[in-house]
Amino acid sequence: MKFENLIMRLSAKSWKRVINRRVLIIAAIAGIAAAPLAAEAGTIVVSNDEWEFTNTGFSNAPATGQFVKNLVSEFGPKIHAYSTNFGFTQSSLAAAMTTAGATYTTGTGITFNLPTLSTYNAIFLGGNYLTAAQLTTLGQYVANGGSVYIAGGTGFGGAVAEAAAWNSFLSTYGLSFASSYNLFSGSNIAVSGDPIFTGVSALYQDNGQTISGAGVVCCGAPNGGFYAVVRVPEPATLPLFASWLIGIALISRLRLRHSLSGAKQNQVITPA
Repeated sequence: MKFENLIMRLSAKSWKRVINRRVLIIAAIAGIAAAPLAAEAGTIVVSNDEWEFTNTGFSNAPATGQFVKNLVSEFGPKIHAYSTNFGFTQSSLAAAMTTAGATYTTGTGITFNLPTLSTYNAIFLGGNYLTAAQLTTLGQYVANGGSVYIAGGTGFGGAVAEAAAWNSFLSTYGLSFASSYNLFSGSNIAVSGDPIFTGVSALYQDNGQTISGAGVVCCGAPNGGFYAVVRVPEPATLPLFASWLIGIALISRLRLRHSLSGAKQNQVITPA
C-alpha cells in the first residue's frame, strides 16, 4: 500500500511538472507573438518656417516634392492640416500630397478631440494656435501613435507669442522655438541629417524661427536649428515589449531545465 501511495505521489508530481511546463510554453509563445502587434511610434517633425510648402517654396526648391513624399512615408497617407495658413493651403502642396499617395485636407472645421484626430495619421499645425485643452489632446494623440508636423516662423502675433504658443507642447519632447525670428530670408538651405531628407538637396526658407533641443537634425546654416525630428515610442507598446522579453526569458529557462534534466539522466554512477 505504501508503495502504491509513493507511485501516486510521484505521478502527481510528474503531471504537475508537465502542466507547469506547458503553461510556461504557452506564456512564452504568447509573449513572443504579441511583440509584432505593437503599433508603430508617432513622429514629430518641427520646421522653423512654413514657406517651404508654399508655391514659392516649390518653385525655388524642386526637391520639395520629394520631401513631401518622405513625410507621407514617415507619417502615413491620411493627413490633415489644422490650419488656414498659406503654407499649408496652396496648390503645389496639395498636388505633391496627391502624387505621394496621401489624402490631404486642411482647415480648422474639424472637431479637435482625440477620436477625430485619431482618424488621421498626421496633423499639420502652424499659424493657428491651440488652446491649452487642445494641446493636451494633441499630446494624447501623439502618445497613441499619431504624428505631428509643426511649422514656426509664421509671424502670427510675433515671435514671442509664437514661441509661447508651441513651447509648452514641444518641451515635452525636449524642443523649443526661439522667441525671435532668424532673419534667414528668401533663400534655399541645404538639408540633411535624417531619412526625411533622403533625395532632398534643399528647401526654401523665409525668416523662420530657430529650433533648439536634442531632436534638431538640420542644418549647417549660420543660424542652425531649422528642422527637428523626434520619433516617439507609443506607451501601449511597452507592455507588449515586456511580454516579448518575458517570453524569451521563459523559453531560455525551459531550455536550460531540459538541458540539465538530460545531463542528469545521462550521468553514470559507479558503485563504490
